[in-house]
Amino acid sequence: MYIFICAILVVFTVTAYSLRGLLLEISRKLNYLNQELKALNISVAELKEQTPQHSAAAPEESKVQEAGKTAAVSAAHDVVRSAQSTPIEAPKAKQELPEKETFKHEEAPQERKPEALEHAQAPKKPKSKRPWETPVSTQNSGAGLSPATQMPQKKVPHPAEFRPKKTPLDTWFGRVFKNVFENFKKNWVVWLGALSLGFGGIFFVQYGIENGILSPSMRVGCALAFGLALICGAEFARRKHKSQPVDPFGPLVAAASGGLATLFGATVGAYSLYGLIGPVTALIGLAVVSWLAIGGGLIYGPVLATIGILGAYYSPLLVSGAEPSAMLYLYFAMVLASSLAVERLQKWIWLSALSILSVFVWVFLLYFKMPDLNLTPVMLAAILVLTITVPAMGLPPKTPYSWWPFDKEFLNYKQTYPALLSYGVGALVLVLALYFTHQNAGLVRPMVLVFACLLVTHVFFLSKAESLDLMAPGLMFGFVIMLTGIVGNPWVFEATDQLYYLVLLAVVISVLTGGSLLRARHSVRPDYWHWTAIALPSLGALVYSVFSALQAPWLISPAGSFGYVFALGLQACIAVYLRKGPKKFELCVEGSSALAFLLVLPFSYQFFGEIMLPIAMMVGAVAVLELSDLFALKRARTTFYVFLSAAIFFTTQRYFASYESTTYADIAVLFLPVLFLSAVGWWRGNQRESASEAVVFETTAWAALSVLACALLNVFYDDQAAMPRYVDFGSYALIFAVQVCVQLKRMTVSTSFPTLRTYLFFSYWGLMLFTSLMAILLNPLYRSYVFGYIPVDSLSIAYLYPAVAMLVATERYWGFKEIPQNITRAVAGVLLVLFVGLEIRAFWQGSVLSAQGVMLEELYSYTVAMLIFSVGLISVASVKQRKRVGQVGLAFIGVTCLKVFFIDMSGLYGLARATSFIGLGLTLVGIAWANNRFLSFSQQSPANEEPDPQPQ
Repeated sequence: MYIFICAILVVFTVTAYSLRGLLLEISRKLNYLNQELKALNISVAELKEQTPQHSAAAPEESKVQEAGKTAAVSAAHDVVRSAQSTPIEAPKAKQELPEKETFKHEEAPQERKPEALEHAQAPKKPKSKRPWETPVSTQNSGAGLSPATQMPQKKVPHPAEFRPKKTPLDTWFGRVFKNVFENFKKNWVVWLGALSLGFGGIFFVQYGIENGILSPSMRVGCALAFGLALICGAEFARRKHKSQPVDPFGPLVAAASGGLATLFGATVGAYSLYGLIGPVTALIGLAVVSWLAIGGGLIYGPVLATIGILGAYYSPLLVSGAEPSAMLYLYFAMVLASSLAVERLQKWIWLSALSILSVFVWVFLLYFKMPDLNLTPVMLAAILVLTITVPAMGLPPKTPYSWWPFDKEFLNYKQTYPALLSYGVGALVLVLALYFTHQNAGLVRPMVLVFACLLVTHVFFLSKAESLDLMAPGLMFGFVIMLTGIVGNPWVFEATDQLYYLVLLAVVISVLTGGSLLRARHSVRPDYWHWTAIALPSLGALVYSVFSALQAPWLISPAGSFGYVFALGLQACIAVYLRKGPKKFELCVEGSSALAFLLVLPFSYQFFGEIMLPIAMMVGAVAVLELSDLFALKRARTTFYVFLSAAIFFTTQRYFASYESTTYADIAVLFLPVLFLSAVGWWRGNQRESASEAVVFETTAWAALSVLACALLNVFYDDQAAMPRYVDFGSYALIFAVQVCVQLKRMTVSTSFPTLRTYLFFSYWGLMLFTSLMAILLNPLYRSYVFGYIPVDSLSIAYLYPAVAMLVATERYWGFKEIPQNITRAVAGVLLVLFVGLEIRAFWQGSVLSAQGVMLEELYSYTVAMLIFSVGLISVASVKQRKRVGQVGLAFIGVTCLKVFFIDMSGLYGLARATSFIGLGLTLVGIAWANNRFLSFSQQSPANEEPDPQPQ
């Protein structure tokens, strides 16, 4: 039986060897035809490119032809005239010669015609004859016809002009389909032969199996031998004809592909059908065949490379009995490295994309197959590192261009494909890392460590691959999110891990800051790295605060302020480095100094108590200005606004937090240092001749004084069981009215932060109107009561002082729009009227104003108050030349007269009635005389009737 098998193999080998020459001859002829077709395609393309040039040059050639003909005719006439004027002594034979020959004989001794003229006289031959061009013979092109009788020729449009324009996508699909179709049409016989050989081998093995001729070992051996024979035969033929390029779809590739398919089938059959080898051996065999195919792709083209990639990634699925092992991570990393190496040599973009997508699929499968094996972070890092280093970048990575995604040139994917691939893989790694850490809290620690290492590696080892500079923010984002646990349900670290993460955060921030400053020295974008270094300490402080709030609440204490001290020191070192460096970066120095000043805020918030915090803020504001003067900082000095705002905020917050238990001592400790430091800042601002800084400190003192006044009144009336609501809202209205004055005063002097000041003004103005309206609606006429004595009674606190503050704002500091000013004046007037009315009622009725009825004396008091109020309005209108205010005063007088006639005089009789009317008449006559004498407004245009008050 064995002799029979050997004989069959020998016959098969001899037949193959005898047909080898025929196959090689067929292959040679096919290659020759392929080259001829390529040359023909090139010639057709060149002719198509020349067609518009010929059509454009045709009019000019016709002009040159006509010019040449005209010159030739004129030259012939000149020759004829000269011949007629000269006596001819030639024989008869010579005279009987044709006219054309006579011309030639006579022109012989003359000068040679210009070359351009001879070229113009020569008949033009058409360069190419195409179906869409009408050939015109030179004999009938116009000879014997005058220019007037020649018919104009219409331009025949090129057929390409009627073709619809194709989109790039249609062009690409058409090219791919054409290539596939051409390759199939050219090599279909070869691939059919390869398929027949494969089926023949399968049927031969099937015959042996059915008849019991071949044992399992022999079957697998024959399959392996057949596959190796096909591969070796293809390689032998390739080496024999080295001068000819390998056709990627030719017979050699078909033979090698069939051999690889046979090897894959033999290995899988040896494991799954016959059990001759174990799962580990089967996996190793499949890996060897896959790497052989990937390596063969370098020689035989993309077909073998595709077979190798698919076989390497998906052959482990065929070995279903294999237990998952950590070696699979190493295996897929090696396959990815091999694929990327082939892509680097052959520039096959699709190959790297296919390989990376396949490896990410296996990362998912291995994670769910082995959840307890925490190698996923290492695998993700390996994928990113291999993608950055292997394709066209090297180790260390290096790119010949420095474009990044903000540049238009970066979109040229044919040149920047490695960088695009790196960014895409980086985004996938970030998303998968967040997903895996959300699913498994045990991956947080290794994932944070992996991202920290990637960040450090990026800063120090990608200095020559500057197109990847924007990968740092993405890696930092992943590091921060996983460290703090913001995404998803925050995982709680154990106490032993908290110190580890804090130390890791400090080390990473410090190393990245130093590395960014070093990168800035030799980078094409130094500002990017400088600002990165400047932002890192503040970012670290922010991450530290979030980590403290979510993971370590015990750090929110004076002991936990060391983190901000570390960030503050690092930020100060950056500012000193940039200031003392070889190149001056003023804007970077200003930014770093400003962030260093601002880092004092969180440190003070945690280190100082509630009472000392406003004092620390005021000291910080004064210190910022002094340091700015010392180091000549122009922009960083504006951070003192933040300190002053923080001082006012924490002062107010501290007061309202202990509203009911505040004493005079607490108020003195809380407000007096703030007022003293405000005075110091105002004094230093005047010494520096900086009006804006002096005004800021001055208005800060105003705001503090308003809160101080409310606090003192609250302590003064601490015997009240519950402060009435209208008093509370009136106090708030006073504070907000003072804040409106503060913003108006600052806007008239300082030009910094105009938009922010406008927003603050409208915010305080709206709050002022709201609290004033609530105080008006909750007045004590209904359910509340009045306490205290003028000018510190409850009505003065709720209505008088807010109205005075509003009038001061409108009449002294207002330099803004007129409509809000008039609204503020109206609200202030309502508050004053309500204050006077309620004070009169409290005088006659006592502390409770909700009693029914009105006393006669109270009624007359209202009339007197209304007259005084009207006279006051008219007086103000006379002094300020405000016509509208005078009109309001006259309206009040009218209302007062109606009240007197219909209410006050209704109960008087006899002499009292006469005396009252006489007194009212004299009063009205006096008011009219004063109106005509003092309140004489000049005729002005409507636009100037109410001039806007000028800020003082």
